[in-house]
Amino acid sequence: MATWNHVLDAIERHLDFPRSRSTGIARRLQEAGILPSGAPGVAPELDEDNVLDLVVALASDTELHTAVDAVRAYHAMTPGSVNLDGAPQSIPNAPIAVAILVEDARTGVAEARKSQVAVSCNCRAVAIHKPDGSVSRFSQPGAHCAHWQSNGHHKSVTINVAAVAGIIDALFGKVVA
Repeated sequence: MATWNHVLDAIERHLDFPRSRSTGIARRLQEAGILPSGAPGVAPELDEDNVLDLVVALASDTELHTAVDAVRAYHAMTPGSVNLDGAPQSIPNAPIAVAILVEDARTGVAEARKSQVAVSCNCRAVAIHKPDGSVSRFSQPGAHCAHWQSNGHHKSVTINVAAVAGIIDALFGKVVA
């Protein structure tokens, strides 16, 4: 487990998201019950999934009041936006796919370390770009992954998986392969 301050410092150091913004977003996620609250006089402790949720919220470049919706949408994203009701548990949603990719990067898998995660800022979607050119797209069930859900300008923030693995390693220790 990692304390709030250590997480915010690591995110700023590895991804250059300003701590002032990270603090506001993290507080909103905490108020919504997505991040842990801690106890009176005890700092909240975040696990690896909590850190990934915060990174995605920051990458979605959303306003404070929509950060919670962005993370909830991320948790609902499925591959190709298919409905996974009744599907085998082995089909990962976006948070599981990203967590597996980061874990592979932490163990030194070269392809995972060179991969990137693009988080859409104006429609709810995530794309995992592998170095071989393949792309895995995730969005909310029913949305069309190949088309943006808004007309005009599209913005996304791309995060290097190696940097996210660096954050997790700094907070929780290196994984021995």
